[in-house]
Amino acid sequence: MKKLLVVDDNLDYLEFLVSVLKKHFEVYEAAGVKEALQVLENAEIDAICSDFNMKDGTGLDLLREIRQRDLTTPFLLMSGDDDVMLEKETKYYGGVFCCKTDYDFIAKVKALANPDPET
Repeated sequence: MKKLLVVDDNLDYLEFLVSVLKKHFEVYEAAGVKEALQVLENAEIDAICSDFNMKDGTGLDLLREIRQRDLTTPFLLMSGDDDVMLEKETKYYGGVFCCKTDYDFIAKVKALANPDPET
């Protein structure tokens, strides 16, 4: 089973995402950038799904940091706002942007971790 790290400082939303995604993944969770980096030091993660705005930084900060560490882990940055500039910057760092309200959000997360539909 693929390992997914879900990062969000809204603990209610984090709990919701984990409950939905654990049907498809072995889910690790973090409530912010620092906690996510600790998880990444201790576990091999197949994909990361991170909120944008968090108390200790942004999901974009996390994406930049993991790229500086030469980690090529697939990364989905999610936000409540559909922001074109944020989408462009995410793509620049090799990530994928998704609005939390997209109807196919879960499908996008699954595709991120499983680029081959047969896996």
